[in-house]
Amino acid sequence: MGEIRHLSSTEFSKGRNLERIVAAARADAGLWLMVKERETERQAIRAEVGREGGGENAIDRSAPARLTPTITELVDDLVSRMFGICPPEMLMTVQQALLDAAKGELRAVQATVHSKPAENDDRN
Repeated sequence: MGEIRHLSSTEFSKGRNLERIVAAARADAGLWLMVKERETERQAIRAEVGREGGGENAIDRSAPARLTPTITELVDDLVSRMFGICPPEMLMTVQQALLDAAKGELRAVQATVHSKPAENDDRN
């Protein structure tokens, strides 16, 4: 995993450390798989709540009950391992960055899968 020696709030606000945290998460295959699972689950919850007419609050209420460990716990563990402590004010920012990165990766995979012709497709 990527290693960062100290966390500067000014550097963090510039996004440099945030990029390094996302890179470290991606380098840890087990952790990254869990982050992608959390994003997939959030997408499923969002679709379910959308069909039922609920809003963002319903999504936020549903997600923590269904995802174990929570994305917040995963972020806290990752950042704590890297820096020794995860300041509470950073949790949401890191959490959103990881989920956004996972969402981007999942979309890229879906686009690749949908753009490939089927092997037995006679139209090719």
